[in-house]
Amino acid sequence: MIASLTSCGKEDKKGGNEPATQKKTEASSTENTTEPGGDPIATGTDATSTDAVKNLMGYYKHNEYINELAGFKVKVNGHSWVFYNSAEVAAAAGVEEQEIKDLWNGETSPYDKDMSFCMIAGNKSTGSNIIISYYYVNSELNKDTTAEYYLQVAANQTEGAEVKKITFVNRDFYALVIPPEKEGGFEQIRYATKVNGLIVVISFTIGENENIDLLEMMFSPLE
Repeated sequence: MIASLTSCGKEDKKGGNEPATQKKTEASSTENTTEPGGDPIATGTDATSTDAVKNLMGYYKHNEYINELAGFKVKVNGHSWVFYNSAEVAAAAGVEEQEIKDLWNGETSPYDKDMSFCMIAGNKSTGSNIIISYYYVNSELNKDTTAEYYLQVAANQTEGAEVKKITFVNRDFYALVIPPEKEGGFEQIRYATKVNGLIVVISFTIGENENIDLLEMMFSPLE
């Protein structure tokens, strides 16, 4: 899963201080929810809910993930497609679970890190997944880095990859299309846009019997 995130690296490290998100307010307790197959679904205990501060990382409401920064939401059916909880996201990212919780709860800011994981949704029967992440573009060193350039760095490392401009959830995005792997057959597509110094990246890994149109249907723009 995480292979779709590794080919874009940051050229420069952060310098100087950036404003942090608001601190988490006291949230009401939320019961853990388990998908029928036994896989946990992300709940308000994993990320900010309607009863907590809505911060830069986005938040969950029932079976939807809402990202106000980039103006879209993602809806899963809770059966074939589920949201990963903080422990699963941390395992996929190779970081401690507390690091993910601190980001999701607003204790730390994506402006404090080169890369932040906002959400992972997956279909464990097909291997398809959707990963939403942020890359911080340092305001002093590389503030002119665009979403197009960011994806082009990855395209230059993969034969046959291309970057093109698209409209997605009523916003201008750039899309990176990577040819399917010879073994496994997974297709990888990334959409990226830049908002407030953060490059918002939506990474699609598409397995057998699914396509980008099906995955895009889970997204809708915020009204």
